Amino acid sequence: MVEIDFNFVISSFIALFIIVDSIGNIPIFLALLEEYTRKERDEIIKKSCTIAMLSLIGFILIGRKFMKILGIDFYSFKIAGGILLLIISIEMLFGKKTLTEYSPDIEKRSKDDIVVTPLAIPLLTGPGAITIGLMYFSQAKDLIHKAILFINIFLVFLISYIILKEGVRLFNLLGNTGTRVIARLMGLILASIAVEFIISGIKASFS
Repeated sequence: MVEIDFNFVISSFIALFIIVDSIGNIPIFLALLEEYTRKERDEIIKKSCTIAMLSLIGFILIGRKFMKILGIDFYSFKIAGGILLLIISIEMLFGKKTLTEYSPDIEKRSKDDIVVTPLAIPLLTGPGAITIGLMYFSQAKDLIHKAILFINIFLVFLISYIILKEGVRLFNLLGNTGTRVIARLMGLILASIAVEFIISGIKASFS
């Protein structure tokens, strides 16, 4: 009988949900899609979440093999990834949108352009999401836990779709201050996860 690691299940879901940052992305999505009708916005958000989810899964499946080809030890990637996540979490704590996910010129894009870039990649699936996905995929001890990771990815993007779809209501409910408070809290949690990755990577390098 397979023993499920519930710490893996919960931590992978939380880490992915935080790094995708659908709540923090609400203002950007609203700004980029304000000139479209509700039906068009829903369609764009649905496509963006689907593309982001499939892209993340693809990066996870290909990335591990790519690292082996380059001869990169996973503990090295874990330390580097932890540092990247720590930088992103600090930017979240200070209320800054990381430049790996956002650039001012994205607001000039057309409807067809923004579905893939920047909405799907890199706003939803950015370097942080890819890093976390690869880390947890490598930590999955069997096919069951790898399947659980992919289920978590699906759930994260499903929830993200609902959050972004109801973005106007949610933003009005939380307000700008409420959204910032949540972003700060998620940044703090992500910082803790990043430090754990760095520490475990360093330990692995010595062993």
